Amino acid sequence: MPEASVAIVGAGVAGAAAAVRLAERGIAVTLYEAVPEPRPIGAGLLLQPTGQRVLAAMGLLDEALALGVRVDRLFGDTPSGRAVLNMSYQRFHPEAYGLGMQRGALMGLLWKRVRELGVPWHCGAAVEGFEQDAGGVTLRLAGGETVRHSALILANGSFSKLREGMKVAQRARLFPWGAVWTVLPAPPGFPQIELRQRFRSASQMLGLMPVGKAAADDADRGINLFWSLPVAELDGWEKRIGLGHLKQQMADLFPDVAPLLAGLHDAAQLREARYADVHMTRWHDGRVLAIGDCAHGMSPQLGQGANMALIDAHELAAEVGGDWPQTLARYTRRRRAHLRFYAQASRGLTPMFQSHAVVAPWLRDRFFGWGGRLPYIHQQSIATLAGYKTGWLWGRLKL
Repeated sequence: MPEASVAIVGAGVAGAAAAVRLAERGIAVTLYEAVPEPRPIGAGLLLQPTGQRVLAAMGLLDEALALGVRVDRLFGDTPSGRAVLNMSYQRFHPEAYGLGMQRGALMGLLWKRVRELGVPWHCGAAVEGFEQDAGGVTLRLAGGETVRHSALILANGSFSKLREGMKVAQRARLFPWGAVWTVLPAPPGFPQIELRQRFRSASQMLGLMPVGKAAADDADRGINLFWSLPVAELDGWEKRIGLGHLKQQMADLFPDVAPLLAGLHDAAQLREARYADVHMTRWHDGRVLAIGDCAHGMSPQLGQGANMALIDAHELAAEVGGDWPQTLARYTRRRRAHLRFYAQASRGLTPMFQSHAVVAPWLRDRFFGWGGRLPYIHQQSIATLAGYKTGWLWGRLKL
C-alpha cells in the first residue's frame, strides 16, 4: 500500500465524496469499507442548495436532478390545521430549491465516480485501530494486517469507535428519539407533494418527502415516509406496537396519508434509524481527521446530514497543500463557524419536534407559525435550512 496515499475509512456520503474530491486534486486515496457489499443505509435525503453546489463542482448535479425531485417548500402543521412551518426557498433566493433524493441514488452516483477515478476501494476491510507518528499513520485491519498511509480520514458515522483514538476532547450521546422509515411508491392519483410534516405536540411526527427514482431506469417515483419514535420503543416495535396499529397512528395523525400506507404491508419494509449528538473540540488530531457524522452527528431535524458531509469533503480538498497536519488544522479553522452553528441549532430546536416536552412544542406552534411570516425571520429560517448560516446573527457560508 503506497505510504504517500491518504486512507479514508467509510464509504458513505462523507467518505465517498472525500475520496472523489481529493482524487480530483491529484491526491492518492485508498478507501476502506468494513461491509463486504456496501449498500446505502438511511432514509431519503434532502439536498440543500449548499450540497447541490458541491455536486455541481463534482460534475454530478445534472445526474442527481434527473433522479431526484425538486422541493420548493417545507410545510408542517398540527391536526387542528395550525401552520407550524411554511418555508419557501424562493423567498430566500428566486432560484433556490431543495432536491429530494433516495440515498441509494446519491450513493450510486458517488460510488460510480469513485470507480471512474480509479480509487482503490477495499470492501470487507474493517479498520480496528490506528497509531500515528511524525511520518504517517499505521492502520490495524481485522485479522492483524497493518497498512501505512500519510494521513487518515475517519468517515464511518456517528457511532465510530475509531474516533475515540483521536486525542481530542469529544462526546457522543445517543439521541433519545429515533425513527422508522421507508420509501414507498406513490400510488396512482397521489398528489405531487412537497416536504410535508404533521405534528402532535413533539411526541408524534410524520414526515413525507418526494425522493424520485432509485436508478435511471426506475419507473416508480418514491415517497419517503418518516415516523418518529423514542429509542426505547424502537427495539421490538413490530411485536410491541404492531404494523397495523402503527399505520393506524399515522392515519389518525394525517388522514391524507392513507392511500400511501396501502403500500406498507410488511414490517420488514420499515428500517430503524438512531442518531447521536457528536461534539468534538476540534476535528483534527495531527494526521487524523474526522468528517461527516463521525465528526458532528446530529438529529435529522435540520436535514443537514448529507449536505454537511458533501461540504466537509469539498472544503477539505480546498485546503490541500503543504504537510497533512497543517492541512487538517486549516480545515478545522475553515469549518468551525459553520459546524458550530448547526450543532447548536440542532440541539436547541430538536426538543421542539422530538421529545415528550410540553412547553417547547407549545412555543414552537406559536412562534414558528407567527414569526415565520415576518420577512427577516423567514429569511433566516430558510438560510438555516439551505445550509448557509455560520452564525446566529450574521455570517454566510461561501463555497
